[in-house]
Amino acid sequence: MTTEVKDELSRLVVKSVSARRAEVTSLLRFAGGLHIVGGRVVVEAEVDLGNVARRLRKDIFELYGYNAVVHVLSASGIRKSTRYVLRVANDGEALARQTGLLDNRGRPVRGLPAQVVGGSIADAEAAWRGAFLAHGSLTEPGRSSALEVSCPGPEAALALVGAARRLGVSAKAREVRGADRVVVRDGEAIGALLTRMGAQDTRLIWEERRMRREVARRPTGWPTSTTPTCAARRGRRWRRRPGWSGRWRSSATPCPTIWPRPASCASSTGRPRWRSWDASPTRR
Repeated sequence: MTTEVKDELSRLVVKSVSARRAEVTSLLRFAGGLHIVGGRVVVEAEVDLGNVARRLRKDIFELYGYNAVVHVLSASGIRKSTRYVLRVANDGEALARQTGLLDNRGRPVRGLPAQVVGGSIADAEAAWRGAFLAHGSLTEPGRSSALEVSCPGPEAALALVGAARRLGVSAKAREVRGADRVVVRDGEAIGALLTRMGAQDTRLIWEERRMRREVARRPTGWPTSTTPTCAARRGRRWRRRPGWSGRWRSSATPCPTIWPRPASCASSTGRPRWRSWDASPTRR
């Protein structure tokens, strides 16, 4: 369901300028990076949907006033799907400084900028939205369902985990086959994060599929062993006789207590062992 989530997020309308800037910064940080070409800084981002590339180009022009060029890489060879590469070459250094990808001394920022990490809740939601549009994935609901984001480094992964914590979502940073990832596996947390990012329609579809799988995995032949059902079964099995008060009445001649004991075992109470049932005094 990754394509459905990205398609819905790419059509989301965000009015807050701060949130739009945080989304652009996060998308540029997780989808690409900075390159030195001919002594100039070039900002580049590679995404897998045309809607995401057009959204990023539009936001860069409206927020910062720089023109970006989008190149289409068709699927061929090891490239399974079409990729879209967005590049800002002429004003790459200025864009990198304004988005926070470069600090005041011109050094690359390894994680997310301070204005995004310490921003508002809307900025944290935008950071997750940009990261998911860049390198996010959502698997089908089931036993191994997860929402994952591939990160360019451990610093970016920790920044994304901190943003999720601010949203009330538990996320974990892991290193899988040499690549840093942020993973959310709890079903309720995945649904809450989808709503926070702005993919409410996709969340409803995902929740419906999750409920169907849970109902399908539930056994139908055997009833659930809960306390009320066990008591009801016990009541049906042991029905009271008509006129019985529910209490045992003591009789004048109580029934003798017989302790059944195998003939081969020794008696710890000093009682004689009866070799057969016919020799027992209770039998007589």
